[in-house]
Amino acid sequence: AEAEGESLESWLNKATNPSNRQEDWEYIIGFCDQINKELEGPQIAVRLLAHKIQSPQEWEALQALTVLEACMKNCGRRFHNEVGKFRFLNELIKVVSPKYLGDRVSEKVKTKVIELLYSWTMALPEEAKIKDAYHMLKRQGLDHRDVALGV
Repeated sequence: AEAEGESLESWLNKATNPSNRQEDWEYIIGFCDQINKELEGPQIAVRLLAHKIQSPQEWEALQALTVLEACMKNCGRRFHNEVGKFRFLNELIKVVSPKYLGDRVSEKVKTKVIELLYSWTMALPEEAKIKDAYHMLKRQGLDHRDVALGV
């Protein structure tokens, strides 16, 4: 994966490739590292991730959510700020909400989105919009308890 000048898009395409047999951590971490190197890294990354998370291919979408989770853990404040904007949160909400893509998206993908949102409300209480997004889904009857987290 040590190709010089790999773009965020090429890292993400490899990290979320539907033909991957399992999660490819070399490319997932490569994507995170690339975000941290680029001035506009977080902005570009969340745009690319939103598109992948809405993939009609369940495995591609699930891998994209794993990448998103890894970025939240490894890319720091600049990345949290981008995820905490309505522009990105609305893309996540679309995946879960029956008003948008919710009826066409697999339960596994929806469950993972809700679990991530819930975990961020706990880990990043200062990101108010993440909490707002989670509570909005909760009001629609979609919260982490409905997705067999056993909390």
